[in-house]
Amino acid sequence: MSPRDLHRTRGLPVLEEALILAVDDTPANLVALERVLGSIEARIIRASSGEEALALCLRHRFALAILDVQMPGMDGYELAEILLGDPATSRTPIIFMTAAFFDERHIFKGYVTGAVDYIIKPYNPEMLQAKVRVFLELAQQRQQLEQMLIERNRALDASEDRFDDLFELAPQALLMGRPDGSIQQSNVAAAALFGYSQEGLKACQIGDLLPDFRLSAAGLPASTLENTADLRDLGEVPTWTARRRDGGTLRVEVRVSHTEIGGQTRTLISVTDVSERVRAFESVQRSLREKEVLLKEVHHRVKNNLQVVSSLLGLQSAKSTAEEVQVILEDCVGRVRSMAIVHEQLYGSDSLSEINLGEYVRSLGDILCGTYAAGTRLVVNADENVKVSIEVATPLGLLLNEIITNALKHGLLPRQLERRRRTGPHCDLLIEIRSGAESTDIVITDSGPGLPENATRQNSTSIGMELIRGLSRQIGAALSFHSEDGLQVALKLAPACAD
Repeated sequence: MSPRDLHRTRGLPVLEEALILAVDDTPANLVALERVLGSIEARIIRASSGEEALALCLRHRFALAILDVQMPGMDGYELAEILLGDPATSRTPIIFMTAAFFDERHIFKGYVTGAVDYIIKPYNPEMLQAKVRVFLELAQQRQQLEQMLIERNRALDASEDRFDDLFELAPQALLMGRPDGSIQQSNVAAAALFGYSQEGLKACQIGDLLPDFRLSAAGLPASTLENTADLRDLGEVPTWTARRRDGGTLRVEVRVSHTEIGGQTRTLISVTDVSERVRAFESVQRSLREKEVLLKEVHHRVKNNLQVVSSLLGLQSAKSTAEEVQVILEDCVGRVRSMAIVHEQLYGSDSLSEINLGEYVRSLGDILCGTYAAGTRLVVNADENVKVSIEVATPLGLLLNEIITNALKHGLLPRQLERRRRTGPHCDLLIEIRSGAESTDIVITDSGPGLPENATRQNSTSIGMELIRGLSRQIGAALSFHSEDGLQVALKLAPACAD
């Protein structure tokens, strides 16, 4: 049953249809926003410019406005200032959305302008839906109170009994407070919530029932200002501690409004018990933390087990007298070690599903240089924060292990030779990682003589080359070779593989 139908069946004023104003000069963004908010009981009215939005505000009363920051002509900030400066729209909550202006200066400007939130694209659809529902609920409650007050003012000429009836029968716990913090009146729901009789509540102060909630001299919740920024970041409505007569505590949401009855200003405090919701949220948070700890431990143990395998292979290689067997075992040690580094990176990272590609390549390159060619001048130039998922990191690590190992074994020339080097005079092995919108490119360049003419052909029977081609296909990377003035191996990863 919708809120409007629910109010109709209870004999309460019927709420107007909730309207959301969506302003963006890009039609596709408006369509996407409509789809995200499709499950919310509200009608979205589009505007493609600030001027069109102002015209719509003359015809409609909006419960919420979602504004794009960057628009031609009148931008989002200018539109917000006009809306908040007009008494007819000054109470409409405003949310800014932008994909371009996400620096601290613009976010601060958005809040100073008067927005209730500043969302950076891409955004979490569920989080946006939750925020919109909260603001629509506030708008509906405000609308309900406004309609109640209108009807009450009409009846005040005859009697104040109508207001008392509505107050008493409201399903929400309501307290009528005086400026000094004492309680003038309460309803049955409030008495049940706090465990007092209605007469007993009159002897209490608001601070006795809500110890961490204080009303300022103007009747506003003084501590809200201290918590607003953090609560906005969390996407949550403020919650407070409520103390019952028996000493028990609850977590509640508190809303404050003001009205004038019989020439006196009264503060109406609405209290909602959300203890179960808070407990459920805390339980989910604990569960997530436990899973993160468990997953980190799994990565740690996998890394340790791979290091044990690597050590066993190393011991076997040391005991073997056959040079060919030693070479094979050493190659296996390198491959196992490349996988171990993936789990080592995941264990030490804030994310348990992806690794920093630049840091991984530096670690792998340093270890391989120490193993096969001590003193090699290795340079790794990588864009910041190039990430790869764990599904891609393991095969990519094996692929890079093969390419770097081959370069260290066969692709280095003595430094004293007078010869042009693709890597430059002060570098023996160069690894470059560049991330773009279309792809992420990894280029490994050595200073050696390059490959023989037929070494990169598809019919090559070299085990190393077969591994390189097979692993490239596995991660969907385009592979190419350039053999002039040193071998250069280039890998082009699709955007889905690297972020």
